[in-house]
Amino acid sequence: MRITKKQLGRLIRESITEQHKVGGGIPRDMFNPGQAPLEITEPGVTEAQIGDAWPNVLYRGQDVMDLMYDDATVANAEDALEDMTGTDFEGQEAYLGWDPESDIFVMGFDVWEDYGMTAGIVTLDPRGRVIKADIKGSGMYPSGRKIIRQQYPNILELRLD
Repeated sequence: MRITKKQLGRLIRESITEQHKVGGGIPRDMFNPGQAPLEITEPGVTEAQIGDAWPNVLYRGQDVMDLMYDDATVANAEDALEDMTGTDFEGQEAYLGWDPESDIFVMGFDVWEDYGMTAGIVTLDPRGRVIKADIKGSGMYPSGRKIIRQQYPNILELRLD
């Protein structure tokens, strides 16, 4: 049996899509079945609306979970923090926000170092590429979150863990 170039291309695309699928096929409206996704870029969207809709939240029509919690995106954020600490990364993602003014996402981590816990703060472009990483404060809550809110006063907090 021969496979055409078109069929091969489709198989490759399906394979890549399956490899990068986030959430294992779990429906995003699992907490509110039938609820339409919330577009965070719409004017007037509030954190309360985001909290009610999470994880059924979109950024310019794309699922935020797929954009920001893709394995490669999280790994790149962790690698950037590892570069900051100079040691193997030990931490856990604990925060996600989107700043409408600068159109960037901010991912926060609790980072464990020899002397205790610090906040790892990573800014990402909408494609999930690291713009900047920093280690500050004494953990994400309340220290790291306060630093983020000072730096981005209009940030919409998407996920607090």
